[in-house]
Amino acid sequence: MTAPPPAGAPTDSGALGDPLALLLPAHQVVPADEPPSGEPVSTDGLAWEAEQRRPPHPECARRGWAAVREAGRVRQLVRSMTAYGEPESWLDVGAGDGRFAAAARPLLPYTAFDGTGLGEEVERARADGALDEAYRGTLPLLAGELAGRYDVVGLLHQLGDCPDRAAELAAARRVLRPGGLLLVEAPDPGCRTARLLGPWCLPHCAARPQPTVEAVRELLAGLKFDVLAVDRVAGHVPRTLDALRAAAGLPGARAARGADRLLAPLLRRTGLANAWRIVARRPPLSP
Repeated sequence: MTAPPPAGAPTDSGALGDPLALLLPAHQVVPADEPPSGEPVSTDGLAWEAEQRRPPHPECARRGWAAVREAGRVRQLVRSMTAYGEPESWLDVGAGDGRFAAAARPLLPYTAFDGTGLGEEVERARADGALDEAYRGTLPLLAGELAGRYDVVGLLHQLGDCPDRAAELAAARRVLRPGGLLLVEAPDPGCRTARLLGPWCLPHCAARPQPTVEAVRELLAGLKFDVLAVDRVAGHVPRTLDALRAAAGLPGARAARGADRLLAPLLRRTGLANAWRIVARRPPLSP
């Protein structure tokens, strides 16, 4: 067994010191190979190997690079909220495996990140340390338990899949502290890209018809939220050609994927962004 390298020595591409490796949830780590039989191995050496070595694995690499691509968007989302102060607590609705919280935590080291979800993965995310607390269920069902706990509630591409959007926003208001911030992001069915690409565009590929920003603003006004920012630019998610890429055997699907990623910065600035984002505040003196 190879001894731990001296301080400052380069690590291999699978080491946990690799920023790419740090973006992977712990339950996706592939165990290190067993040492050759008969080779003496110290307990310390085994512990170091388990902590430091990650052998190549296609699924880990795929998920890792996906996380790298999302890192810039996470920074953008965090900046959109820290403009109003650093939150102490953040609830990520539909947190999944906790990837957003894991990526945002280094940017907000003093913020507690909790998450909700319907499946077991949200509990695994808590066990892996991506989330501080995990709650299984829908936000309207959890709102009583979580009332008044959070400085920020994030509904990132969740509102469009809710059967009752008004109830979801009302539940978000309930779990916010007075003065807390609501972050909503969703595909924009009225964007120019949707009109150009029709059914191939992200807003039209979603399982349910997506809400317009105007409709959500009206719901927020009815709940006495103060809308602080509406952004059709920064909310762009580079998945405009998802349906085209998913169509097996369709010519140019791989090229379309690359083009969508490369053009994302331009689309954000030319009115072709395919998503919108709202930041709203629960009034400080609200009941």
